Amino acid sequence: MEIVNIEASAFMEMNDILFKIEKQLKGLNSSKSELNEWLDNQDVCILMNISDRKLLSLRQKGLIPFSRIDRKIYYKKEDILSYVRNNLKTYTNNGNGTAGIE
Repeated sequence: MEIVNIEASAFMEMNDILFKIEKQLKGLNSSKSELNEWLDNQDVCILMNISDRKLLSLRQKGLIPFSRIDRKIYYKKEDILSYVRNNLKTYTNNGNGTAGIE
């Protein structure tokens, strides 16, 4: 095993640089998790169990906000979940074989 001696000031400077690199890497990890919050057309269709044509209709009516990068469309997950919550209809069995909306 080889032992290398360095000055204390050089060691402290190296330590500070490593700390800055670690801080930048942690920042990259947090921004990556924000990217996971976005869904594409296929994800939204599967999540909502709708066709791509229905999704286009919701987009054109302005009911679901979206962002476009080149020709690809993305949706914030929270916007989709909010739309689903606000437009959720609950069905109950009326006891006579018919379903009613609450």
